[in-house]
Amino acid sequence: MEKDGVWLLMETGQEHAPELLQFLNDVRSRNVSVNFDPANMLLYGAGDPIEAITTLGRHIRHVHVKDAKESDQPGTNWGSEVPFGTGEVLITEFLATLHDVGYRGPLVIEREAGSTRVQDVKFAVEALKKALT
Repeated sequence: MEKDGVWLLMETGQEHAPELLQFLNDVRSRNVSVNFDPANMLLYGAGDPIEAITTLGRHIRHVHVKDAKESDQPGTNWGSEVPFGTGEVLITEFLATLHDVGYRGPLVIEREAGSTRVQDVKFAVEALKKALT
């Protein structure tokens, strides 16, 4: 399906980055890549999102801008999704590491939890602007 421009993106989170990298290497298909979600790494207890960017770098084709606080019992209980810029995703390191691995694609703000999602998205836009200045 690569000739038709079809891509399958595996979203990060449920496995550690080295496991996902091994899967991608085993598949050996150039149209299977990564949708990187830093919050999922924290929510599922699947490792440090910054380290994961370095590990998965060349395979990242899409990025969710999403934040979370890690569970106090990773692997047993989920962490908590929070507005981007208020959790454990270090914004400047997140953006710098994406840049360092050559990612130049979209940054898509995703907010799945909370009762003030529109305001949270606006907050994320401002957090990104501030980090980029």
